[in-house]
Amino acid sequence: MSVLITVATNSAAFQLARILNTEDIWFASDMDIPVLAGKRFLKIPSTNSSSFIHEVLKICLDHQIIENYPLLPDEIVEFSKSRQLFEEFDIKLVVSSIKWIKTRLNDLPFLSSNLVVLIDGTVCAGNITKESALILNEENGVFKWELRNNQLIVGSFIV
Repeated sequence: MSVLITVATNSAAFQLARILNTEDIWFASDMDIPVLAGKRFLKIPSTNSSSFIHEVLKICLDHQIIENYPLLPDEIVEFSKSRQLFEEFDIKLVVSSIKWIKTRLNDLPFLSSNLVVLIDGTVCAGNITKESALILNEENGVFKWELRNNQLIVGSFIV
């Protein structure tokens, strides 16, 4: 079974891919994608398309994708609205809760190479302790983090 990471034209997609525990990864973008040896790419519609969600769902079903990692804020918002639709087809959208999206998605950006992936409240990838991840009060999502003055600073991992 495969996973899908969006924003294939940005190095953030490949940074996330490095920490996931799978070799079966598709990269997707609404832009033209350069060919890279050993990588698989898919063209998805823009979030402005009225059929965005349904076309991405079809792509997921056609390629047996079971997890979707959107990295653009507009994608995260659109997918969060359609979480139930994807779950009906056993496709996990790794996006934060509506509450996080409304209050924290666009927090002030900070640079960090520390990533953590939460799925159903469990740390699935990344280098953070389970206890630290609980501070997020989130079940799903891709987050970046760093320690500043012994305080954990967390933000959404977005492009």
